Amino acid sequence: MDPLSHLLLLHNPQGSIDKNCVLSGEWQLPHRAGQLCSVRWHTVVGGSVMLDMPGSTKIELSSGSVLFLPQNTAHRLYQQSTLPTQLVCGMLELPASAQAFLTALPEVLMLAPAVESHEARWLAAALPLLTQSDTADAPGDEALRSHQISAMFTLAVRNGLSETLQNKSLLALALHPRVGTLIAQLCEAPERPWTVEEMAQRVFMSRASFAQLFRQLSATTPLAVLTSIRLQLAAQQLARDSAPVINIALAVGYASESSFHKAFLREFDCTPGEYRRRTEMLAKEDVMLFRA
Repeated sequence: MDPLSHLLLLHNPQGSIDKNCVLSGEWQLPHRAGQLCSVRWHTVVGGSVMLDMPGSTKIELSSGSVLFLPQNTAHRLYQQSTLPTQLVCGMLELPASAQAFLTALPEVLMLAPAVESHEARWLAAALPLLTQSDTADAPGDEALRSHQISAMFTLAVRNGLSETLQNKSLLALALHPRVGTLIAQLCEAPERPWTVEEMAQRVFMSRASFAQLFRQLSATTPLAVLTSIRLQLAAQQLARDSAPVINIALAVGYASESSFHKAFLREFDCTPGEYRRRTEMLAKEDVMLFRA
């Protein structure tokens, strides 16, 4: 069995729908950073919408596309045009053991297959069944929807993996049979003073062979990957925890707030404080103006 199939079957994602509505006029849908290991998803059945993320990312979602947020990041959806828009949204629940895998995924995963591809034809057939209703009208409906959502997530991850393998990525490391266990350990204890020697020992490799494997899989170094994991975990905490920035910096392995500040700015193009303020702004409900 391939590593991705093994990982997904092991975690057994459970999908559900929590919103199926037609929106018109001026509307916005804010979402707070949610529980980790709960993947928020949205699909546009008709019309098009825009997505805002804590960074400068703005993404247009067209009809028939499905969006997954593996880290359940704060975000806001809003109208792209004055035409009515149908949105179906929900969650995909994974166990706590999946956190390292989800952290290795991109912040945004899009399923928008090429026209006339096998995946596009499957998605075109699956979406109507998925979006007919958000309640279980017949025996087995909830199970069918859960499997469909899980299948869409699998396709989105697989497509993302094919793209990231070309560019090298953390996901390629997380799916490696030996290095994947180390990635999980780094996520579980980012505050440890990890060295390349210790990381290599954890996967029973020499330092040289270990470093070479990292270059082949991710085109970077073990310490650079550790930094990326630490900063991603810090971003997750900043969006969910009101603790002082220095406390979060220490929790992910930084000895000072200034060093954490510089590293975070390089990674996210904004300071930790700015990132926290942006997540709060995206989640503000007092500007929600939608009609369903």
